[in-house]
Amino acid sequence: MRGDEVRDTGALLGTALGELADIAADVHSSLAGRVFGLLGVPASPVRAMHDAIAAVAYGSARLGVRLAPAAVGTVAGALSNPAAESALDAARGRFALGAINGFWGDRLAEQRPSLAPPMRLRTHEGRLRRAPANVVHDVGDGATGRIVVFLHGLCENDLSWWLGAEKNWGDRGVTYGSLLCDADRWTPLYLSYNSGLHISANGRELAGQLDELATGWPVPITEIALVGHSMGGLVARSAGHQGAALGQAWVSALRHIVGLGAPHLGAPLERFVNAGTHSLARLPETRPFATWLNRRSVGIKDLRYGAVLEDDWLGVDPDERLRDRCTAATLLPGVAYSCASATLSRHPRGLLAHDLLVAHSSSTGNGRTRRIDFDPDRSFHMGRKHHFDLLGDPLVYDQLRRWLAGADGAAPPKTASAARRCRADD
Repeated sequence: MRGDEVRDTGALLGTALGELADIAADVHSSLAGRVFGLLGVPASPVRAMHDAIAAVAYGSARLGVRLAPAAVGTVAGALSNPAAESALDAARGRFALGAINGFWGDRLAEQRPSLAPPMRLRTHEGRLRRAPANVVHDVGDGATGRIVVFLHGLCENDLSWWLGAEKNWGDRGVTYGSLLCDADRWTPLYLSYNSGLHISANGRELAGQLDELATGWPVPITEIALVGHSMGGLVARSAGHQGAALGQAWVSALRHIVGLGAPHLGAPLERFVNAGTHSLARLPETRPFATWLNRRSVGIKDLRYGAVLEDDWLGVDPDERLRDRCTAATLLPGVAYSCASATLSRHPRGLLAHDLLVAHSSSTGNGRTRRIDFDPDRSFHMGRKHHFDLLGDPLVYDQLRRWLAGADGAAPPKTASAARRCRADD
């Protein structure tokens, strides 16, 4: 890890421990207040002594757990090797930062930016690049006129598309992107972004990067496809909508937006947490837990009802109780929107008609009170699977290839043993 990453990791740990100490102190104070309130005036001297001791004890604990990790991080960061690699250069670092940013990425972007890296793109075998021009350089002679961009979901990262590759394809270097590259000459790119930020902010940033990428692409672009897993599907829709609104040139080549388990109408877990915080806030003893839960990222809160535009959240209390303010983002003409869903049940009905995180109705945009006018003929369901199976499954790949071919009757995909131009050895 670089020195600034070590320093900010120590500070982050101190902040997290300090918040836990705050919860303990506040819960203790609320419980003590209730007990002493029942005992009445005779217990006042004891209460005064208790409160004084508790204030000193918890104050010292708060100070210690906040300052100690931060101090260690500062010293360790100053002594670290100046030539050390970034945490983003290692797979473990990418997975750790991806998860952390999903929960607190908006705060980290403001307070600990070294732990909240900006949006980046990469080729199948290349490094993450901030500047689209560097991505174009990495593609080199392998550029084709068909670009497919893969967008990960909440708490994930660009390497998530390789999860399960060895199990499903017999080769850990295979992804949907490499297979599409070999079969149909798509040029795959993989996006890394801070999933704790607003979906609309990530969509706007992606639209800008794609516009710059298209400007420098070495061959004429005939097709662009955006394939998003979970939150990534919403970021893709947001990017297309905002790119069109800004008149960006890349949108003229956009032909496909595919959501794999994308919560277009929101995620039940976020709605459960939202309702739960309001219940917890009713009692002094549980209110600290509500306060802590409400510190989750705005990216997570956007998943309550699938907010893809700034108008869906601007000027609104992000913690208001279960109110759907989302507007329907325009479905772009000339763009085919496709939806893949997984359910624990065999059929997409009943109590298990979800993939653990996203309901079938949400991933297809077909809710009881709100609908998105996706073409029902461009919907694919996979039974007895969970949310993360959608990242790499032969059945999903078969359907994805048919969608990107523009028809349901495309030739059968090549097997995973076919010769690959887009193989990753790492």
